[in-house]
Amino acid sequence: MLLSLAGLCALVAFLELDTTYVGQFLISRPMFIGAMLGALTGNLLLGLQIGIFTELIYIDYLPLGGTVPPSGTITATIAILMNYFFSMDIYFAFFVGIICGQSFAFVERFIRDKRAAKLENIEKQLIKIKITPGVVIIKSLILEFVVVFVFLVLCMIMFGPLFVYLHEDISEKVHIAFKFSYYIIPWVGLCGLLMSFSNKPKED
Repeated sequence: MLLSLAGLCALVAFLELDTTYVGQFLISRPMFIGAMLGALTGNLLLGLQIGIFTELIYIDYLPLGGTVPPSGTITATIAILMNYFFSMDIYFAFFVGIICGQSFAFVERFIRDKRAAKLENIEKQLIKIKITPGVVIIKSLILEFVVVFVFLVLCMIMFGPLFVYLHEDISEKVHIAFKFSYYIIPWVGLCGLLMSFSNKPKED
């Protein structure tokens, strides 16, 4: 199981590079990640559902300027893998995914700040031909891959066993509350989408 978990996390970490670092072919979108992981774990429909729900919940988050939005890739991945490896109810797994996706935004912002602090030094090294642009790019890609992989594995290790331990003590009322919250997500997302389309630009 650990090898399978590590392999799936590594695959997602590689595809996540498409978010802003390489290509931007949209293969890191929650819809694609959800469908892919759903197929690999034997539940394509659930993967598609998680992908769609994640797209809807993050529909208003745009990575403009220095804004680092929550990671839909992390959210969808954690939700599906928690359900597959730890039999976590999907209505719990999805919200664990949201927590992880939100948390990863802080990790990503920290990495960007550290990278920005080193830009002046990197520029000097490039001018003096001590390093090449290719080396800089490859190091950045490797760092991002490792960070995403480690983050995914740590989330699984922390939340998965904790859920298994606490599962029997979760009351029926909590189950009902999370089920209700989970199934209204698409309606909340669709309302946000409709509001975005209905907003008219202000007249001068």
